[in-house]
Amino acid sequence: MSKKELENIYFKALKKVQADSIIKDNLVLKDNSLKIVDEIVDLKKIENLYILGVGKAAFAMAKACENILKQRINGGLVISTSKGKLKYLQHFTSTHPEVTNKSLKAATKLLKISSDMKKNDYFIFLLSGGASALIEKPIKGLSLKDFIKASNALLTSGIDIKALNTIRKSISQIKGGKLADQIKAKGKVLVLSDVIGDDLNIIGSAPMNNGKFSHSLIGNNKIALKEAKKYSKPFVEKVEIITTTLDKSSEEAAKYIKEKISFYDKKYKSFVLLFGGETTTVVKAKNGFGGRNQELALRLLLNKSINKKISILCAGSDGIDGKSDAAGAFIDFNLYSKIKEEKIDAKKFLLDSDSNTFFKKVGYDFVTGITGTNVMDFIIVLKKGEE
Repeated sequence: MSKKELENIYFKALKKVQADSIIKDNLVLKDNSLKIVDEIVDLKKIENLYILGVGKAAFAMAKACENILKQRINGGLVISTSKGKLKYLQHFTSTHPEVTNKSLKAATKLLKISSDMKKNDYFIFLLSGGASALIEKPIKGLSLKDFIKASNALLTSGIDIKALNTIRKSISQIKGGKLADQIKAKGKVLVLSDVIGDDLNIIGSAPMNNGKFSHSLIGNNKIALKEAKKYSKPFVEKVEIITTTLDKSSEEAAKYIKEKISFYDKKYKSFVLLFGGETTTVVKAKNGFGGRNQELALRLLLNKSINKKISILCAGSDGIDGKSDAAGAFIDFNLYSKIKEEKIDAKKFLLDSDSNTFFKKVGYDFVTGITGTNVMDFIIVLKKGEE
């Protein structure tokens, strides 16, 4: 199996969109001049500099900001899924993907600090995927209990993120630019995209996108996969980024990927095929463990997308795939004999929405821990040439 080669490609893509890289590339301090992407801020002309952040990558992004700005930071709040303390900023660990009381507490804290900022203050807002669940304040008349019930039903329904976030915005006091309405200070929003097409109206349910503040996209799936392509070129005959906007059900995606593999398999002795995007899946059983990447990997195994030379890694860039501790899963040809010998019914795990249990059982789950970034998913297909 080519686990190591697949891992190397994954981590090369990941590194390009991790917090240190994207913040260093877009935040430059020289004396009292702060360059934020394409904007210059004269720090002598502002009263206080705040850092605000929400999302799975917010903690790592904020830490990278602290390393550059240090004591020039006058305050701020960062809300993420990570655990840990920041030196100059408050950090609050909230929940994802479920909305909970912590989400409400986080939103209350963020609304308070946002509305307290003065006209002569300046803020940098770090937005990444996961913000939708991490902060929440339901519209008046809707209890948190009912909001959570509605959110959980949506999460397991199989609808895409665009539709999901549209509904979330309509029942929220913080999404869809409503947080920005509370802010008097000037500022800029730095965005790490976790949605297909990098639509600013969708990322994190757009808490700051009401036209008042400029948004700059500093990391996405395309940037990551370009780096993976560059890294893979010397090792195989052909490297191709097939898509960075994969937007299908896991069942349809598995058919699509199989077709692409079949096409390139006939033409090239060795290759790396790269797919980016986000599939959808309908959770059919409540007690199963897994996520869209592991389900996709299981479907690719069952539809016989692989042969003796081809192996695949399906994994989330954030390190967490649905209801599991894995980022995703590997598959290769050896798995067929393994499940036959051990009399494992792989199809039953799929029907039970229990892909993670299957991959743990066979030792093919891919565990990275929280990566500190989030640019959707990577599907990496590797065909090795003759040894």
